[in-house]
Amino acid sequence: MGMRDLLVALHPKPWRERYGEEFRALLDDTDLTLRTLIDVVTHAATQQVRARLTLVLVIVAIVMSASVTYLARQAGLTDNILWAPTTPRRALALSATLAPWAGLLVLAYRRHRKPIGKD
Repeated sequence: MGMRDLLVALHPKPWRERYGEEFRALLDDTDLTLRTLIDVVTHAATQQVRARLTLVLVIVAIVMSASVTYLARQAGLTDNILWAPTTPRRALALSATLAPWAGLLVLAYRRHRKPIGKD
């Protein structure tokens, strides 16, 4: 497998099936400079993220919630994963912990709702 084949293989399978041959022909006609390599690898990474957007968003939500919970624990706001919002600081920390999950719920709702007037 040559460098050009590897650059095509970095992309998600559906993308390769749709654009792979044309992209490979374009790479055959292009000098593989450092700038070209960086551009193609960046494009492949972007396509991989787009192909797995839901997974990426869930991972981001986990990391954000865990980070806020850790910071809340270090600040002495809680000893638990979820806590009662008995003070403004505790309420803010709890909101920041739950906000990523609320965002995912909104995205899921928008993705799966039926348009008005459609059955």
